[in-house]
Amino acid sequence: MSDAAPPPVLHAEDARITIDDVVAIDRLTVRARGDRVLCTGEAEALFAALTAVPLRSRAPSHDDAAMPGEASLAAGTLHVAGFDVATRAHLDAAGIAPLDPPLPKGTTSHDYVTWSARLAGFSPRAARDLAASALERVGLSAFLRRTVDTLELPTRRALVLAHALVADPPVLVLEAPLAGLDGPGAAFVMNALARATDGRGALLSAERLDPGTPEGDLARGATDVLVFAGGALVLEGAPETLFAGVRVYGVTIRKNPGPFREELLARGIEVTGGPLRMSVRLSAAASTKDIVAAASKARAPLVEMFPIVG
Repeated sequence: MSDAAPPPVLHAEDARITIDDVVAIDRLTVRARGDRVLCTGEAEALFAALTAVPLRSRAPSHDDAAMPGEASLAAGTLHVAGFDVATRAHLDAAGIAPLDPPLPKGTTSHDYVTWSARLAGFSPRAARDLAASALERVGLSAFLRRTVDTLELPTRRALVLAHALVADPPVLVLEAPLAGLDGPGAAFVMNALARATDGRGALLSAERLDPGTPEGDLARGATDVLVFAGGALVLEGAPETLFAGVRVYGVTIRKNPGPFREELLARGIEVTGGPLRMSVRLSAAASTKDIVAAASKARAPLVEMFPIVG
């Protein structure tokens, strides 16, 4: 008799995620097929819920009162590797690496990761050993005594990755680990990711999937790619099929969403989301000029248009 299959890395049924009680993602239903799931597009609200880090903490230069904050699951179900996000049970089971969290100044890399292991319930001696092992695994064995505030961005990303994996969790939740990186810095973090995720599930996010970029390469190594736009999951699939000629853009308009949608559909362009923020999937014969033409004819001023896939 074979062992039961492990629960999916990400499983949602009609999930509604709110930010400060405002719906950010609605009716999310997905069951990941593989063990390396990458989310892109407008996935910030999902990862705010998964990491339990309020959005406002990611922009400290802004007025807190003006920034959206707490993410929560308002309806439906959402699980990471079988652990319930609504009750935050996943926080005790998964390794969580939010994007660029504040690090305690004056603390060494080894002490920082040791404290992470202590919070996971390990004894002081075991925590020190586990921290050293985690730092070595992500390529930071030479940085044990370096204070965290002296680290460059790629090494800080690897440090947060070591924090996430120190207790040997079955799955890692990694928010935009390659955002803003290229060249040697991106290669360093890519190597750290490969070592950290070996033998365990991973749920990652990426800001953009442009071909030939580090984030694009990361997506092509995923088992599942999920594309979010306009508060909804608009595309999902394996990267080899998802990126085969697919072109998806995020679009925001100022007014007249109904006529704009009609103009897009008349041009064979699929529309998801809305009313004012949406994703559009171009047909083989369409281009961004058709989006602009549809907006002009519908008298729907374009606020922004940006590529999500393709």
